[in-house]
Parts: sequence; C-alpha cells; structure tokens
Amino acid sequence: MVDNENCCLVVTTGGTGPAKRDVTPEATEAVCDRMMPGFGELMRAESLKYVPTAILSRQTAGLRGSSLIINLPGKPKSIRECLDAVFPAVPYCIDLMQGPYLECNENVIKPFRPKNK
Repeated sequence: MVDNENCCLVVTTGGTGPAKRDVTPEATEAVCDRMMPGFGELMRAESLKYVPTAILSRQTAGLRGSSLIINLPGKPKSIRECLDAVFPAVPYCIDLMQGPYLECNENVIKPFRPKNK
C-alpha cells in the first residue's frame, strides 16, 4: 500500500499483544525506515486509564518513505480509545512528511496543527 499505492497513512489492528502469534510490531519495524515511539507510548498511557494490563500491549508506529504506519490494538473499544488519543497528531505528522493535506471532520475529532507565525 505504501510503495505501490502511495498511501500516506496505514493503520493496522491487532497482533500487538504478548502472544506468540502477535507479530505486528515486528512486521512494522521490519518495513519502516524510522520508528515513532511516541505513538505507542501515548496509546499505552491512554489504555492504562481503563485497564491495568495495558502495559502488555506493544502498539507502535513508524515511517516508511512518506507514509505513517500505526499499529492499534485489536479490540474495537481499545481501538477507539487509542485512535482518539493519537489521531490529533496524525495530520500534522503527514504535513511534516510533505504528504497530502488531510481534512478532518472537527465534530468527530480535532487535529492539531500549529498556528502559522
């Protein structure tokens, strides 16, 4: 999707736990040029508000070319909580990578973009 379709954002769900079958973070790290650890840190911090086992989750994010790849947890409720936490930074991250300008429905979620000086 990144290399052939030029997607600026790829989001995965699931495979981020400690089970042997959970290999999504390793697969993401294998294809990324640079990792973005702040995304995983924030997702775990947000999840800790709801469950003490959030420390077992291994969500991550990274950059491949001009694309952002984000690994979310697998449970729908957790996906929403984590995506709500990190999404405000996504449009600006893509701006910084010179990707397309992402417009958001601010009634759903408000992106953060610094004000022009």
